Amino acid sequence: MKRWNILVSIAIIFFLTQSSFAQQLDTNSYYRLTNDFLGTSRSLDTYSDGANTPFMGQSGDYSGQLWKLSPVGKGTYRLTNAYLGTGRSLDTRPDGNNEMFMGVSGNYTGQAWKLTPLGGGKYRLTNDFLGTSRSLDTYSDGKNAPFMGQSGNYTGQRWTLSRVRAVQ
Repeated sequence: MKRWNILVSIAIIFFLTQSSFAQQLDTNSYYRLTNDFLGTSRSLDTYSDGANTPFMGQSGDYSGQLWKLSPVGKGTYRLTNAYLGTGRSLDTRPDGNNEMFMGVSGNYTGQAWKLTPLGGGKYRLTNDFLGTSRSLDTYSDGKNAPFMGQSGNYTGQRWTLSRVRAVQ
């Protein structure tokens, strides 16, 4: 009987955590994405070089740093930004190198992002393409490019979503 009570308690805590997050997430707002590794001085952004490659830019008032989360089903979200609009979404290259790119928005598993609460307002970001074994991270090579790293207790995988403003 004790085991049953423990399982029920865990299920309730999980449900409340997920529900609480869903209630707090305003899908009509833009968010800035930063991680514990780089702190608030660097935010997820996209280059304006035509390739629109994601990078960790100096935090500022840039449209590439304004991310919108749109529900796509099963507790996942599409991540688009104000710079590229809804026609491009954060995605993972299917070549096995775990690199990020801004793909044409569509029904792709690399664009279905799950945000798992880690506590303290932090989240792990995984996608349906790679599953939970890979998480959004940043390289520690000085360029700090985002990539899908092996999931673990790494500061680059602890993301903060800070509400910036409403989508207009």
